[in-house]
Amino acid sequence: MPDYQIAATFFSLALALMTLFQVAPAVQLKGRDKRALCFALLQISLLGYLLQPILQAATDNFWLLWICGFFRNMIPTLFWMVCLLLFDDSFRLNRKTLAIPFIIIFSPAIGRVTAYLFGLDSSYIFNWAMFQLPQWLEFGLIAHALLTVVRSLRDDLVESRRQLRVWLLGSVGFYIAVVVTMEQFFNGGPPAFKLAQPVMLALFLFAFYGRLLKFRSGLLFTESISQESPVTHILLRDDCELSQNEPETALEADSIDQLKQLMEEQKLYKQEGITISNLADAMNIQEYRLRQLINQQMGYRNFNDFLNGYRIQESCRRLISEQEYSLPVLSIALDTGFRSLSAFNRAFKERTGVTPSAYRKEQIGR
Repeated sequence: MPDYQIAATFFSLALALMTLFQVAPAVQLKGRDKRALCFALLQISLLGYLLQPILQAATDNFWLLWICGFFRNMIPTLFWMVCLLLFDDSFRLNRKTLAIPFIIIFSPAIGRVTAYLFGLDSSYIFNWAMFQLPQWLEFGLIAHALLTVVRSLRDDLVESRRQLRVWLLGSVGFYIAVVVTMEQFFNGGPPAFKLAQPVMLALFLFAFYGRLLKFRSGLLFTESISQESPVTHILLRDDCELSQNEPETALEADSIDQLKQLMEEQKLYKQEGITISNLADAMNIQEYRLRQLINQQMGYRNFNDFLNGYRIQESCRRLISEQEYSLPVLSIALDTGFRSLSAFNRAFKERTGVTPSAYRKEQIGR
């Protein structure tokens, strides 16, 4: 390995270690922030990826190289987890969501050990199941992560997170996709790419970590959601009322009153396909100001969650209304602005803890 590649690799190692030390306190907190934990694991995996070529040139120890390869296989999966935990407020880590990542991480590692111990390298089915299938699943996770980054950009109300979507993690995902493609399908890529890759990675990580420090507070290094935003929003299970922070200025108070009038009296949330741009036009204010208002004064991080709050608030009243008790749940869902019964059930349960049907039975039975 040329000297400049060694220097670039050790520079990248230093950056990854520095960032790991930065995120370590959040990982050790009571309750452990899953975003910080996954991001810390991503740094550890990056360390394994960076050390792998150095160790390959220095030793032929199977188990040491296997450990580095195991950590390298974790990078796409951990990147996927970080993206979804950061950008998809409804995403939860559970057994179902971890099934495919488990296959991607452990199949190649188990396959290499099994082939080493039992000599199964020549079996086509074995190689396809243990190595090729996880590679395709890697691409699927990377594609899904990038889709998550851009999918709800328009509805994201947290400005720092919007910037991070566009500039930071999106480009990281693109870089990972290019490197994985070159390694898996083009034997590492053309010679020029192989020679330049350590330097490119060092420069990329320098820009990545430098930019990340700007968004450190409230995105990856937080103890709880309450620290990320000065307010939180709650939909109460019994009366379905929305909490709201006190406006700081008279202008904000007027804007909130206008917003409440549009949502509560004119019921704009019922309009199909309504966007934050449409709402800003109706209020005759800049879109960025409306984002700040909903996020900082009403505690919402996503515009769809803001709309769904009003939709479910009306749904709660109508579900237990004597005049509409016989009305199907689907009719109420569509009339309040939801596009499908499944979307209504999912959003309703997230806020109340029960399905609409169970909520209706529970409230009527009191």
